[in-house]
Amino acid sequence: MREIPRDILIEVMEDVIEDLHGHVHRVSDLAVDLGIGIGLPGDDLDRLALAGVLHDVGKIHLDPKILGKPGPLDDDEFELIRRHPEMGFAMTRNRLDARVAEAILYHHERVDGRGYPFGLEADNIPILSRIVLVADAFDAMTSVRAYQPALPIEFAVQEIRKNAGTQFDTTVVDIFLELAAINKLPLELIA
Repeated sequence: MREIPRDILIEVMEDVIEDLHGHVHRVSDLAVDLGIGIGLPGDDLDRLALAGVLHDVGKIHLDPKILGKPGPLDDDEFELIRRHPEMGFAMTRNRLDARVAEAILYHHERVDGRGYPFGLEADNIPILSRIVLVADAFDAMTSVRAYQPALPIEFAVQEIRKNAGTQFDTTVVDIFLELAAINKLPLELIA
C-alpha cells in the first residue's frame, strides 16, 4: 500500500477549503484528546490524528463557490456536500490504513441512524468516526464559517450535550464534557 504524503493532501485541500489548516488541526487535536479519554491504544490515536486532518479531503472535488457560500445551500448543493465522505474514502481507501479511510467515510454518521452517507446506527459506526464527528461538530460551531459567525463555546458545548444519544455517541460526549469542564477544547484564534 502506497502512502499519500499528508502535507501534499493538506496543500491541495487548502486551495479549496477556507480555514482548512486551522480546522483540520483543531479537529485532529480534539479527536486525539477524546481518544485518550476513552482509553484507545496508541495506534488508534495515530489513526485519529490522521483521520482528523483528512476527514474533509473529499471536499477537494467540490466547487469552492459552494463550500464558501455565505447563505443556505440549495438541495442540489447540499447533496453535493453530503458526498464528500464517500469521495474522501475513494481517495484514501487503497492508500491509507483501512481504519483511517473508514473514519473519513463515516464521520457524518449519527448514532440515531439519521446521518450520511449510509444511515448507520450506534455501534455500527466505527469508534474513530464517532470521535471525529464530535470534534468536527464542535469546531464547525465555534469557528467563523462563510454561512455563520463563530458561535459561543458555551452554546456549542450545550448543543453537543443536548444531542448525546441522537447525533453523538454518549461515551464520546462524556469525555468531551470532561475536557470542556477543564478548558481543554481547541479553539479558533479570532483576530
